[in-house]
Amino acid sequence: MKQNKNNRVAALLLALCMAVCCALPALAAPAASANIDLSRTGSMDVTLYDHQNDVPLRGGALTVYKVADVARTNGDLHFVYTADFTGCGIALGDLTDSTLASRLEAKLPARAAGTTHKISEQGIVSFDTLPLGLYLVVQTENSKGYEAINSFLVSLPMADESGWLYTVDATPKVGAPTQEVTPPEPETPSTPSEPGKPSEPEKPSEPDKPTQPGTPDEPDMPVDPNDPNRPVSPGTPDNPVNPGNPDNPVAPGTPDNPVAPGRPDGNALPQSGQLNWPIPFMACSGVLLFAVGWVLDRKETLA
Repeated sequence: MKQNKNNRVAALLLALCMAVCCALPALAAPAASANIDLSRTGSMDVTLYDHQNDVPLRGGALTVYKVADVARTNGDLHFVYTADFTGCGIALGDLTDSTLASRLEAKLPARAAGTTHKISEQGIVSFDTLPLGLYLVVQTENSKGYEAINSFLVSLPMADESGWLYTVDATPKVGAPTQEVTPPEPETPSTPSEPGKPSEPEKPSEPDKPTQPGTPDEPDMPVDPNDPNRPVSPGTPDNPVNPGNPDNPVAPGTPDNPVAPGRPDGNALPQSGQLNWPIPFMACSGVLLFAVGWVLDRKETLA
């Protein structure tokens, strides 16, 4: 009987050990766990962005609560609940379980202490210098125009193919909009820099002084013209030569008395007397009148 009782106690202890091992999930394989630095701290950047409307979520706040610490047992890494969640009765098995975060949030005690940060205008929240462990992220204040996001878990550090990530970027699914989404206002353009002071233009070179023109030669004085009011008197024309008296023409002889036809000589009519003096008088008068006309015409032309 005593031996059977000891066997039952041993079986019960083994079952309890197996239950504890199942409740503490390993973070990595023993080979990878050797490279983890448990003395470091981690950080997380959470981005809230509405890709459907292409706008970030503005305003509101996120709070992170530490759920479990990272521990190493026999070379294996596992999580150990913090004081706020000890005895919650939820096994930390599959961290990808979508209901795990909401179930832990339901067990969150009112006295639990968390770290709260506001969401920036770009929809980003950063939590720095966090001790390594498992964290529960809860939106404790809604963003403007959106419902609160679903709570989610973040492990620090996080294992990947290259090793351990001590800085984790998280982009959870945003909540449904509660009002019409307004596109973001354009950023105010920066004030343009003042233009530089323009360089002063070079002073133009002084033009060459013009050479002093020489004194022009004195022009020849014009010959004094005749006073128009005192025209030169024309010279006295030569006195025309008085035509000489023509030779006295020989008085024609008395022609013979023609014999009148049919009449005898003794019966011819007597000849009348003939005057010769008018001929030279008229010739001299013509010459004199010609000379006087010529003189008068010359004076008129000179005037």
